[in-house]
Order: sequence, then C-alpha cells, then structure tokens
Amino acid sequence: MFILSRTKNDTSVALDALRAVAAQMVCVGHGISFFASDWRPANLAFMQNVGVLLFFLISGFLITHTLIQKSNDPNYGFLQFGVDRFARIYAGLIPALVFVAIVDGVTIYLTNDPAIQRYYTWKTMIANLFMLEGYRGIFPGYLQWSAVGSASPLWTLAIEWHIYIFVGSLFFMAARPKSFPFLIPVALFFGQTPVHFLFGAFQPDGVGRSLFALWLGGALVYFLDRSPVAKFVPAATIALVGVAAFTATTLPGAEYNLISYGLLAAVFFGLVAMSQSVHLITSPAILKTIAFVADYSFSLYLVHHTIMYAIWTIFPARGPGIFAIAVIVSNLVAIGLAEIGEKHHRIVASFLHRKLPSRSKPTNIAANQG
Repeated sequence: MFILSRTKNDTSVALDALRAVAAQMVCVGHGISFFASDWRPANLAFMQNVGVLLFFLISGFLITHTLIQKSNDPNYGFLQFGVDRFARIYAGLIPALVFVAIVDGVTIYLTNDPAIQRYYTWKTMIANLFMLEGYRGIFPGYLQWSAVGSASPLWTLAIEWHIYIFVGSLFFMAARPKSFPFLIPVALFFGQTPVHFLFGAFQPDGVGRSLFALWLGGALVYFLDRSPVAKFVPAATIALVGVAAFTATTLPGAEYNLISYGLLAAVFFGLVAMSQSVHLITSPAILKTIAFVADYSFSLYLVHHTIMYAIWTIFPARGPGIFAIAVIVSNLVAIGLAEIGEKHHRIVASFLHRKLPSRSKPTNIAANQG
C-alpha cells in the first residue's frame, strides 16, 4: 500500500529533499556557467538541466497523487484544484517578479545591457503573469512571449502551469462528467502547450524537448510505486543502475531526450520505492533542515538567474570567490522572498477556498503535496 506520510515512511521527506537538491543543482549549475565555466566536467550532463528534469518528474508524481487523493472528496473538483495550483504558484511568483523587475531595472540603469532591456517591458511582465512565456500553440503571433527581463527560467514554469490545467481538466471531465461542457474549452486552450511538448522543444536546438512526456513519466512512477513491483532490494538496484546508465550515456547539453528521461524516471522510481520501505529519517534537526531548504526551493529557482546575471553584468570578476558569493546571495534572497510569499501558499489557498460557494468547499481528505 502506497503511503505519503512523514510518520509512516521516508517518502515525503525524500521528495522534499529531492526538490531542494534539484533547485540547488539549477542554481549551482548556472553559477558555474556564469563564473567558473572551467569547473564544468567535460563528460557529465549539465546539472542545471538535470535539475529541471527532476522538477518535472516530481511535479508529475505529486500532481497525480493530489488529483487521485483529493478527488475522493465529492466537493473537490476542477475549481478547487485550480485554486490550490494558483495559490502554490503565484504565492511565490508575484514576489519573485517584483524582485526581478527591481534588479533588472538597476542592472539596465548601471549597464544599459541590451540583452535584458529588450524583454524588460510591461507587456512582457503581464504576459508572464498570465503564463504565456512558454506558450506553444495555434496563436503564436499573439500569445507566444519571452520570459521577462533576465528571468529566463520562467519558461519551464509556464509549461508546468499549462500542464496542470490541461491534466486537471481531463481528470475532472472523467471524474465529474457534469463538468464536461465547462472544461472542454479549458482543455482545448491549455492543452496546446503540453501537446507540443510531448515531442516538441522550446526552441530549435532541442532545449525542453518532450517535457510533457517526462511529466507523464513522473505520473507513471506514482502508479508503479503503488504496485507490488516496488520492493526495496529491486528498487535499490534499479536506482543504482539508472544513475550509472544516465551518467554514462547523457552527454553535456543533450539532456533533453527520451532515453535520458527513461533512465532518470527509473532512478526516481527506485528512490521513491526505497523510501516507501523505510522510516529512517526521524531526527527533528534533519527533518527541520530538509523542510527549510525545500520551502524556499521554488523561490530560488525563480530568482537565482536574475541575481547571477546582474552580478555577471555589473562586476567584471570571475572565479571561485564570485561564484560562491552569487550562490550564497541567491539562496539568501530566496529565503527572504519565501518568507513573504512561497511559504504562505496554503494560507492563500485557504483564503481563496473560503471565497468559493459553501457547498463547493472541499473537506480535508488529503494534504496538498504539490
């Protein structure tokens, strides 16, 4: 029986730890690219790209869990799911966008940098608020926008948002047939970007290729880990073999491919299955540390690139010292932003749920793990 509870096994803690590691991989990987490119191993995959792939796997896993568990409540439908997703994303996104606007404004004032100035507009900011920076659909001339200013990692966030709404609409059309007429146009619009990313890429060089397929891989891992095949010893073997195969076969810059996705999904499956079988992480200090780092991982992902770009543009220094400063500052800023935004997403969700019609308020069947 699959259980996602901190009091029963290590799965929930392991997922938090993996989310925190993925965010740090993206941050450190970009730091190496900016300030210490000679440190990059010649034959190993770019860690920032691997971090992005892990985020999509984790997201597919957790959103699937949330949909299946929370839909047991007959009052929990697409609207409630959308509120939860909105609160989770925008509680962190809005403070991050304000921060990006301020830092980019200072960078442009000091350096007149054309690379970010081109995308530093109110129209681009509004488009990013509506998650259009990753849009790939039938209206590219109107709805396809770039990430605002220096915040280039936002392209993956927009893809995930469209996946959330598309998958949620399909799920509730099946689970709540009466919602079918309302959700058809939702699925048709928000399905355009995920369908593109089944096999398509974000840009011509293949970056981001098949990210929806990877997300679905995370969903598949959820079902596999609920099945009898998820045993500790085989799972450990699968994880170790997957790590070795991924490391040996995934070349730098070629992380976005289906073979690498399959290997990474195997590693993810093994880790989750192993964590279902044990309950070893019980130290309050360790649990608190993992929760602390995980709780600002989203904010770190959103703002680290802007911080590093500003440092790289304004200051000429390169090397280990400036690299360390950039990574530390990125983490400190993310901690501060999370304190006013990301960490309060459940409060925001509760507030919004109270504004819904009383008969539509979901009962607390399962905690929101997404």
